Amino acid sequence: MKAEEVLKEIIAENPDLVENQGDDLEDVAPEDGVSEYLEHKSLDIRSTTVEEYRNKLEYFLEFCEMRGVEVLSEVTVRQLTQYRHWRRKDSHDRESPLSPKTMRDEMYLLRSFVKFLEDIEAVRTGLHERIDPPVLAEGEGVRDVDISDSRVKKILEYLSNYKYATADHVVWAFHAHTGRRPGGLHSLDLKDLHLEGDNPYLVFRHRPDETSLKNGKQGEREVVIDKDVAEIFRDYIEHYRVDSVSPSGRRPFLTSSKGRLSKSTMRKYIYRWSRPCEIGVGCPHDKNPKSCEAAQSIDQASKCPSSRPPYALRHGYISQMRQQGLRVGTLSARCDVSEAVIEKHYDERTPEQRRKFRRRQLEQLSQDLDEGGYL
Repeated sequence: MKAEEVLKEIIAENPDLVENQGDDLEDVAPEDGVSEYLEHKSLDIRSTTVEEYRNKLEYFLEFCEMRGVEVLSEVTVRQLTQYRHWRRKDSHDRESPLSPKTMRDEMYLLRSFVKFLEDIEAVRTGLHERIDPPVLAEGEGVRDVDISDSRVKKILEYLSNYKYATADHVVWAFHAHTGRRPGGLHSLDLKDLHLEGDNPYLVFRHRPDETSLKNGKQGEREVVIDKDVAEIFRDYIEHYRVDSVSPSGRRPFLTSSKGRLSKSTMRKYIYRWSRPCEIGVGCPHDKNPKSCEAAQSIDQASKCPSSRPPYALRHGYISQMRQQGLRVGTLSARCDVSEAVIEKHYDERTPEQRRKFRRRQLEQLSQDLDEGGYL
C-alpha cells in the first residue's frame, strides 16, 4: 500500500488528528463562500438552478449562524454530520423527516459546495469526502406524491360551482388538463392564448428576460386544450383579470394588482384547494378546522398532510395518460419531459394493466393492417 493511501486511512479513522489543522486556510465567511460558489456555478447552469441552489444553501448558512461559525475553516466533520441530521428533521415545519431522495439531493449539493471551498482553500482538503449522500433503494427515487383522479374531479367540480373562472380555478384547470410545469403557466401572455374556435391551444415561449421555461427553447410548444378549459380561460380574462402591462410591453395572462401573478401564489392555490376541509370534505386526520394550523390561512395550507404541491397534479396527469394509453412520445412533447423520465417515474401500471394495454395495441394494429403472416 502506498504511503498516501496509508495516511488517508489513518485520517479517515482518526479525523481529530487533522480536524483543526486550518492555519494556512483563507478566512472566508459562510455568506461569502456561498456567494462565490453560486457565481462559479452560474457559468455552467441556468439562473433558475442557481436560485434553487441558493435557497438550499440558505439552510447551511442558518446552521452556521446557530453554531457560531464565523469562518468556514472552523467547519468540522462532526458539524457536517450534525447539519445532516438537523437538515433532515429540524430545519422545517413538516411532521415527517425529509425523504431519502430529498436528502440525497441536499447532500450532493453540500458535497459539491464543500469541494469548491477546498479548491479556494477555505476548508481543509478532503472534507467533502466525508459527506456521504444516502443511497436510494429501488423505487425510492420516485417522489411520494399522489392525488387521485377522483380527488381532482371533486376539486374541479367545487371550483366550477363556487369559484368559477377565478385565478384559483384557472390554475387548477391548467395543471389538471395540460400536465405542464408551473413555469409554463407563469410564462403565458394574452397573445399566447388561442381560445376561439374548435381547436383552442396555448403557445409556450421561452423568454428569459422576464419568464423562462425549465428546458429553455427546447420546451417551447403549441399545446392543445379542451374547449371547456378554453371557456374558463376566456371567462377569467373577461371577468377577473386585472389589466397589466410589463415594462417591456408584455400583457400577462394571470395577473394581480401587482402585475404578473407569481409562481408562489399559484403554488398556494394548489395547496389551498387540495385540503379536504376547503371543499367541504371531512378531515381525514381528525383535526378541527377551527383550530387546525393548516386550515387558518392560505399561507399555512402546505402544512396539511393531505395538501399537495403542483408537481402532484403533473405526476397524476402524466400517470393517468400513460394508463389510458397515450403514446410516450406524445406525452413527452406535450408535458416537456423526456421519454426516459416518463418511463422511469410515471408508469405506475401493474403488470396486468401493462399486459392488457399491449394486447389492445396489438389488436388495434391487426385491424389497421392487411392480414399477413405475422399478425
